[in-house]
Amino acid sequence: MRVLVDATSDVGQRAVRVFLAESDVSYIGLWDTPDAARNSRSGPTLEVDGYDVAVTDRAEHISDLLARCSVAGVPLVLWHDAPAIAPGGAAIPVVVGASVGSALAEVLVHHPSAALAAGDDVQIAWTEPGDAFRKGTPVAFPDPVGMSWARERSPGRFVAFRDDMWSGAVARLEGDGGERIIGVADHGPHLEALVMAATALCVAEGIYDSGVRSASEGGEHLVNKCSSVELDFAVWRSTT
Repeated sequence: MRVLVDATSDVGQRAVRVFLAESDVSYIGLWDTPDAARNSRSGPTLEVDGYDVAVTDRAEHISDLLARCSVAGVPLVLWHDAPAIAPGGAAIPVVVGASVGSALAEVLVHHPSAALAAGDDVQIAWTEPGDAFRKGTPVAFPDPVGMSWARERSPGRFVAFRDDMWSGAVARLEGDGGERIIGVADHGPHLEALVMAATALCVAEGIYDSGVRSASEGGEHLVNKCSSVELDFAVWRSTT
């Protein structure tokens, strides 16, 4: 598998290291980085042809990369949410929101321990950088994030702000199967890089259809890929 990475931040640079650790990734092209070192596994490039997937951590100014990927038939993964084109207007998969809040938090319900069933009450929460709330809904994230105040952003979806290096996501399910909690916590940029890289690997394997897609559509495939890139999940179940 050949992966093209447009890394403009710590998240993208960490994603490169995640790809380097994957035996299935034979080469990593470093987009528009003429000063980058070249070796047998990676090197600078302005060519898109021959790659199985491209990934970028840019929030804007991706039109050139998108156009080149469209012509070459190379799927593109965006860390950020905003698509550059109208939904359905791409002949390739353009997968957006490959992040903790938009993708990982949503797919935690597909973890095998979640045992998602019809009728379950589901609460999903994640962290974002910012000043911590002093009140709100208490959410228990795995350590070292721990208990945090969160506020509802949309029905059943809660965000908690952190002013340190840690980040997390958690899904709480309750129903006939009892209460189940699945969560993750790690160094923020590292966790974001794992999710972005895992999404790109899923895209390269053909999990997503053509058009603008949300990374969370990867469901259980994305959960499994996150696990394969060594993301640890914390799991708790009630005894009833």
